[in-house]
Amino acid sequence: GLIIGANLGTTATAWLLSLNAIDGESLIMMLIKPSTFSPFLAIIGVAIRMFSKSEKKKTVGSVLLGFAIMMIGMNLMSQAVAPLRDVPVIKNTLVSFSNPILGFLFACAVTMLIQSSDAVVGIVLAFALAMGMTFGTAIPLVCGAQVGTCITALLSSLGTSNNGKRTALMNLYYNLLKTLPFMVIFYGLNSIIGFPLLGMDVGGVGIPVFHTALNLLGCIIWLPLSSVIVSLANRTIPLSEKEKQEQLNTLTILDRNLLGSPGIAMQQVDKAVILLSGVVGDAFVAVKGTISDPEKAEEAEILLERSERFNDQINGYLRQIAERDIDRESRAYLHLLAQANTAFGRMGKVTERLLGLTRRAAASGSVSNEEERREMDIIADSIYDILQLTIRGYTARTQTISQTIRYFREEILELGAVAKRRYIRRIHEEGRERNLDDLYTEIIYCQEQLIDYCDMVADSMIRYEADTGGKAEPAAGTDENIRRQIHMLFVDKYEALGIDPDEK
Repeated sequence: GLIIGANLGTTATAWLLSLNAIDGESLIMMLIKPSTFSPFLAIIGVAIRMFSKSEKKKTVGSVLLGFAIMMIGMNLMSQAVAPLRDVPVIKNTLVSFSNPILGFLFACAVTMLIQSSDAVVGIVLAFALAMGMTFGTAIPLVCGAQVGTCITALLSSLGTSNNGKRTALMNLYYNLLKTLPFMVIFYGLNSIIGFPLLGMDVGGVGIPVFHTALNLLGCIIWLPLSSVIVSLANRTIPLSEKEKQEQLNTLTILDRNLLGSPGIAMQQVDKAVILLSGVVGDAFVAVKGTISDPEKAEEAEILLERSERFNDQINGYLRQIAERDIDRESRAYLHLLAQANTAFGRMGKVTERLLGLTRRAAASGSVSNEEERREMDIIADSIYDILQLTIRGYTARTQTISQTIRYFREEILELGAVAKRRYIRRIHEEGRERNLDDLYTEIIYCQEQLIDYCDMVADSMIRYEADTGGKAEPAAGTDENIRRQIHMLFVDKYEALGIDPDEK
């Protein structure tokens, strides 16, 4: 999107240069000509560069100075080429460029040498204003300049990462796809129909009109099809497995350029925390399946490493926001984000410890009994339910989350206590060794720890709502109704463990 937008935006230069072709002796007509206002912009730019102490203002001065120099240079060039209008060699050369292939290749080569499509379009415009030029000559030259300017990005990308090279390639592919199909179709139809436009003089605005139309057409066609351009770049420089993992482990939404606007930066952190919570949830699912499928451990490791990186990146970004001058409400929001990030980060650490325990259990066969597996699955499913509830509650900022977590905790702790008692009873009845019973109960205890961090998320949300005047959605139903609804969710779980839910 940035590449396509930049290509469209650069057409403004030709429009500004074309203002020199405006006829008229009135004061307004004279003032809007670049040849008139450019010297004044240059003086202002020099003054800002010399006397300002602010780097931002000096940058503005450089922009004004550079723009003025370009405009003055283009005007001087137009005046310099005017005497060449009567030179036969120059005329013949311009006529030869009406050959679309020759004109395209020439403009492409010249643009690659001077590394500026604006300059080449400006040169073409200068010749058009001073000597006259037909559309048949101008169109291939403008198209060639569009492709030739890609050399700048390609050369700049040589010392960069693969993503930098892919970006340069996307610029090249976009300009090729924008110009070559157009020329093939346009000149193909011209050979059949014969467009009278090609023999007409471009005048003062013909070149900027065509330059803009070409880029606008490219934008309309290729912006919806931008995935094709991305795919071409990725096929040229395929993503390695290492790059894929690095990209997955990097929160690109935490852009340093947004730190100047803390409100926007914190919104990005909020999105990042939600992404972190989703990774932690996926990691728990993978760990949960490790006992029955040891291959899940590798997937869990990848997700847990990603959650740790996300957590560290968010922490670093939050520290940078905290150094900014922000108001009281923003401080409260920042505290909520920090607490939520800490809670989900700790959930990742607990899940990592749980992975080690389940690996040991799978290797030792300590949870080989079918009944034990069923008990652990029921508890793990319940933990996952409360984890998902927390993620949804944080995303939607609902007050109900605190009540719901409290009653989920009661039910899950009861399930865990039943499972532990049954496990110990089976050990006694079956005469099994007790050296592994700590492992089984520790897995259950480790899972139960996740509820504490779900509570931490809920508490941070309640504190934030209190500090900011309360903006969350109201609780759905009375406290007793919520408790009853959650209990009904656990009826099947109790029955699967052989417990009468009404007698619990």
